[in-house]
Amino acid sequence: MAKQATEWWGKVFNVEVTWFDGQLDAVKQRAAIGNMASQKWDFVAALMLLGGHLVLTYTRFGRYVYMVGGNREAAEYSGLNVKLILGSVMVISAVCAGIGGMLGVAHFGSAQQNEFDTYLLDSIAAVVVGGTSLFGGRGGIGNTIVGLFVLGVLNNWLDHVNIDSFLKILIRGLILLAALVVNVYAQRWRDRTVE
Repeated sequence: MAKQATEWWGKVFNVEVTWFDGQLDAVKQRAAIGNMASQKWDFVAALMLLGGHLVLTYTRFGRYVYMVGGNREAAEYSGLNVKLILGSVMVISAVCAGIGGMLGVAHFGSAQQNEFDTYLLDSIAAVVVGGTSLFGGRGGIGNTIVGLFVLGVLNNWLDHVNIDSFLKILIRGLILLAALVVNVYAQRWRDRTVE
């Protein structure tokens, strides 16, 4: 059974899997599948981003998500099942996290419980720098991609300047703080113009 499953995964990732005396050469297989998976992660990420953009922009569910994020109470008064929408968003988030975890394990070849802790601040910063409001109701996948590119250029520049790793985290945190301050003032300005 394990041999057939391994051969099937070898076909999926276009990798030749060899068996020696009934045993799989685990090091070769892990390295080969990890290399192939790391080359295909960008395709999976682009596919997921495109799917998210299409759902949020062109479907009723996407409008409901923005409505619940913008004003939960008004969405409830308009007849939306807010608990169902929030639960659906949480399930979608969990599925995306699971796919990201599987891609990370395929890339690194191991699973650690704290392996992706450093990516948490980067992901929040990319969303906020992209202009998505933390107060809800505004934002989009396209803006997040722009924020991701801005942070990617910044991280690349910090790597080339040879700054201490703790100072890099401080600089990223300051950029996130500045984006949050701009976000708060933009929200206050929007609220004043509506009144």
